Amino acid sequence: MKGLDDAQAYMLQNGIDGWLTRDYRYTNPVFWQAYGAQVENVTRPVWLLVPASGEPRLLSHDVDTGRFENPPAAITNYSNRDSMIDGLNSLLAATGSANPALAMEYSELYQLPRVGRVDAGTIELVRSLGASVVSSGDIIQFATERWSEQQLESHRFAIDRLTRIVKEAFAFAGENVRWALTEHDLAEHIRGRFDRLGLEYDDGPVVAFNEHSSDPHYEPKPGDSAVIRRDGWLLIDLWGRKKRNPGEEPEVSGEPAISADITWVAKLGGPPTERQQQVFGAVRDARDAAFDFLESEVMAGNTPQGWQVDRVARDVIGKAGFGEYFVHRLGHSLGHEVHSNGVNLDDWETHDTRRIIERVGVTIEPGIYLPEFGVRLEMDVFMGPHGPEITGERQDEIFQIDT
Repeated sequence: MKGLDDAQAYMLQNGIDGWLTRDYRYTNPVFWQAYGAQVENVTRPVWLLVPASGEPRLLSHDVDTGRFENPPAAITNYSNRDSMIDGLNSLLAATGSANPALAMEYSELYQLPRVGRVDAGTIELVRSLGASVVSSGDIIQFATERWSEQQLESHRFAIDRLTRIVKEAFAFAGENVRWALTEHDLAEHIRGRFDRLGLEYDDGPVVAFNEHSSDPHYEPKPGDSAVIRRDGWLLIDLWGRKKRNPGEEPEVSGEPAISADITWVAKLGGPPTERQQQVFGAVRDARDAAFDFLESEVMAGNTPQGWQVDRVARDVIGKAGFGEYFVHRLGHSLGHEVHSNGVNLDDWETHDTRRIIERVGVTIEPGIYLPEFGVRLEMDVFMGPHGPEITGERQDEIFQIDT
């Protein structure tokens, strides 16, 4: 099971009796992440208890139990609702507490949507059996989101190639701008470079020209994307991870490869306007202030919370006069999925009180989105044993594309 020892160590340190995770028809990916692999065609509710001490236990319906070949946990079967309740009581008793404190994929008042995977009725059921329920958000991060050394190397592989690809894409745009090159054409070129350089991706990239760069998640479509002109503004956001070789499992020595995610901006034709320079400078300053705050806090022996780093960057952009144009969180958890299950740098969409602990990865990506153009500068940060590390190249000047 993924992170079993880490999960148990965290619970023992924090007075939690067990981690009870539940899935129904693949609505809770955290369950399968904790289990260690996704089992196909599981059609009924399935429960997994990781006690603070002792062996994990699985509760599965009769029709599904045969799907779990060589399970890493002892299985109890149930056949109907009454026997499921009996099975849950047995799981709770395995914690050794009469009124156990259980962590579940629950977020009070839905503060952290990425954590809140379990419905209110399930929480009511577990509480009715005598347990108290707390959020599993910190356990999830501690047990499943910290990178191993091999995963860190897989991330370095990805970010080195992403940086190379984005610069090549800017050059390709300059070389082909006279031939009615569209945003979608450039996105297809980038996807081709991914394949040749050993990267895989789930979707993307964002290739956004002029006012399209004001949409943080703009996606160019064939037949409905802008022509990239000889003078204008270009934003490219691209993400991916190391591709497995043919015949290999999609993992790095049993561990999923880690994604990288970067955003750069460029000016085609003449030099950037004063307004473009002003906005770029505000975003760059916000990004750097956020990283400097994170670094200084860690060096001082503190472990800052996600919302605190967001607030630093947001204050910089607000003081520059662009606060209303910074419309998303500062950054997200980075793992095998590009948007992963750890702490987000967020005091805008949520108030993320999870701590930025050692060996997790996050993005720092402030943005300002004016009606005529947008600027986002995204870099990846790994929380190493000696402090935070920017794993790729930091864009400090607007990339100039001669046409």
